[in-house]
Amino acid sequence: MQITQIVQWSLWGLSLVAGIGAILALFKLRISERFLPPWNELKELEATLPVRREELRQVSEAMQALRQELAKLEGEVGHLQQLREWQEANPDAPVRIQQMMTDLERGKAELTAVQQKLAQEEARLNDIAQEVQRLTQEKAQLGEQIPPLRDQLAGLHKQKGGLETTLRDLDDQRRQVELKLSSLKNDLQSNENRLTTLRQQVQQAEQEKAKMERERKEAEAARDAARAEKAGLEKAVEQLKELAKGMQVNLERAGVTSSKGYADLFAPVFRDEPRRPRHLPPRGTILQERAALEVTCDYIKSKGFIFPKRVLHAFHTSLKASDISPFVVLAGISGTGKSELPRHYADGMGFHFLLSAVQPRWDSPQDLLGFYNFLEKRYKATELARALVQFEMFNREILKEIAKEQAEEGRSELDDRSDRMLLVLLDEMNLARTEYYFSEFLSKLETRRMVDERNAQDRARAQIELDMGSLLKGQKSLHLYPGRNVLFVGTMNEDESTQALSDKVIDRASVVRFWRPKNTSQDLIPHERPKAEHGLSFENWTCWLRDPKDIGDNEQQVGTWITQLNDALEKLGRPFAFRVDRAIRYYIANYPREGVADWHRLAMADQIEQRIFPKLRGVETEQAHDSLQRIGNLIEDLGDEPLKQAYKASYENQPTFLFRGVVRSDD
Repeated sequence: MQITQIVQWSLWGLSLVAGIGAILALFKLRISERFLPPWNELKELEATLPVRREELRQVSEAMQALRQELAKLEGEVGHLQQLREWQEANPDAPVRIQQMMTDLERGKAELTAVQQKLAQEEARLNDIAQEVQRLTQEKAQLGEQIPPLRDQLAGLHKQKGGLETTLRDLDDQRRQVELKLSSLKNDLQSNENRLTTLRQQVQQAEQEKAKMERERKEAEAARDAARAEKAGLEKAVEQLKELAKGMQVNLERAGVTSSKGYADLFAPVFRDEPRRPRHLPPRGTILQERAALEVTCDYIKSKGFIFPKRVLHAFHTSLKASDISPFVVLAGISGTGKSELPRHYADGMGFHFLLSAVQPRWDSPQDLLGFYNFLEKRYKATELARALVQFEMFNREILKEIAKEQAEEGRSELDDRSDRMLLVLLDEMNLARTEYYFSEFLSKLETRRMVDERNAQDRARAQIELDMGSLLKGQKSLHLYPGRNVLFVGTMNEDESTQALSDKVIDRASVVRFWRPKNTSQDLIPHERPKAEHGLSFENWTCWLRDPKDIGDNEQQVGTWITQLNDALEKLGRPFAFRVDRAIRYYIANYPREGVADWHRLAMADQIEQRIFPKLRGVETEQAHDSLQRIGNLIEDLGDEPLKQAYKASYENQPTFLFRGVVRSDD
C-alpha cells in the first residue's frame, strides 16, 4: 500500500506541475492577446511559442506515461496480493514469489527513475516560469511604446498595399532591364575581348617593326587590318550608344520617371481667388507701417472680431522678427480667434494667405510638401509646395525650365509671385508631433539668417530638396529656398487631444498666448470695410524691418533688463543664450513706435510673456520663490499691470508655475 500511495502522490504532483504549466501558458497567451508588442519583439515572442508548446506536450506525454506505469504497478500489486494468498494456500511456491519480489524491486527502481525525471521536469517548468515572468516585465515596458507604434503601424499598413504593388512592378521592370543589361554586357565583353586582341596585335606589330625592319610591309599590312577592325569596333560602340538611348526611352516608358510627373507642382494656387490681392502698387510706392496697421485693425473689426491693439502689435512684430524667430505660435483656449487673426491680418495688410490644416497622422516632411507617387508616376504636391514654387525668389530660371518641360496643353507659364508676401497658417499644428513633420523645415528657416543669399553655393544650405523620384541622366533635381517673403504661423489648442511643443520648437518661435476676452458681448454687428486695395510688396515689407541695434537711447536699459532676467533664470537652472538674447533685441527694435508711448517697455513686457514664461512652465513655486519674485519686480517696473496680475496668478498659491494668458483690452 505504501508503494501505491507513493505512486499516487507522484501522479498528483505531476498533475499539479502540468496544471501550473498550462496556467502559465494560458496566462502567456492572454498577455500576448491583450498587449500588442512592437513588431520586432512580437516576432521574437512568436518564435519562442512553439518551443514552449513542445515543452508542454512533452510534460503531458510524461504524465500519461506515468499514469500508465501507475496502472501497471497497481495491477502488479493486486497480482502480488493474490500470489500471497495463493502462497499461504500453497507454501510450496517460494521460488515464484521470489521472482515476483525481484520484479517488484525492478519496478521500484523504475519508479525512482521516473521521480528523478519528474524533478528534472519541475526544474524545467521553474525555468519556464522565470522566462514567462521576464517576458511579462518586458511586455509591460514595451506596452508604453504601443500607442505611437500603433499609429506608425497604421500608416505602414496604408502604405503596404501600394508598396507591394510598386515592388512587383519594379521587380518586373528590373528583370527586364537585367536581361537587356546582360545582353549588353555580353556584347560589351565580346567587344572588349576583340579590342584586347587588337591591342595585342598592334603591340606585337610594333615590336616586330622595331626588331625586324625587313618585315615592315607585313607589319603595315597587319596594322591596316587592325585599323579596319578598330573602325568596326568604333561602329559597334556607336551601335551600343544607340542601344543605350533606346534603353533610356524604354525606362521612361516603363515608369522609372515620367516626363510629365511634376506638373502638379506648378499648378496655380492663388490665380482664381478674388479674396487675394492681385496687383502691386506702382514701383517705388511705399505704404507707411502705421497706416497699414490702422487699416488692418479697422478691417478686422469690420469682420466682427475685437483684438486689442497690443495683441495686434505683438503679432505684427513677431512676424517682422521672423529672421531670428522664423515661426509664430498662437496658443490658448479654443474659440478665441487664433485662426481668424492671421487670416484677417493677411487680408487687411495685402498678404497672400494659405491655410494648411495639420492632420493627426502627419509624421514626415512629405505631409507638408508632398511626395512622388510611384504608382501614379506623378508628384503629389501640397498647396504649400505649389505656393513655395510661385514665391521662390532665387531659383526662378531652373523652375521656369522645369515648368516648361512639365507644361500641359492649355496651361500658361509659371506664375511668378516672388515680389509679394505670403502668410502660411499651420492650423491646429499640435494635433501631430510637430518635430516629425516640421522640424527639418524649421531648421531650414533658421538657417536663412546664416547664409549669403547672393551666393548660390552658400544659399544651398537652407534650400529644401523635393523628392523627384528616380531621375534619369540630364534631368534636374528641384530645390526650393524658403525666402523671407514667406512667413509662417501656427495655432495650437491646449487640451488632451493635442501634443505639447518641444523646447526646440518653442526656443525658435514667438509664442503669443490667447486667453479669454475681457468682453464676450454679441452686440457688435460687423460691417464691411475696404481692405488693402493692393498687395503688399516684399520691398515694402523690408522697409519696415529694423536692425537689432536700432533701439536708440534705450539700448543700455534693454541690456540691463535682459541681464536681470537671465540672472533670475540661471538660479532656476533655465538660463538662455545668444539666440534668445538677440531675439529679444530684434523684437524690441521692430516694435511699432509711431504714436506709441514707452514702446520699448511694452515690447520688453511682450518678450517676457512670449519667451520667458514658457521656460518657467513646471517650476516648483516654493523653491523658486526668490527668482519668481525678481521677475515679478521687473514686470512691475515695466508698468504692465495686466501682465503683472496674470503672472502672480500663475504661481501664487500654486504648486508649480502655470501661465495661462493675459486678459487685455484697449481700455
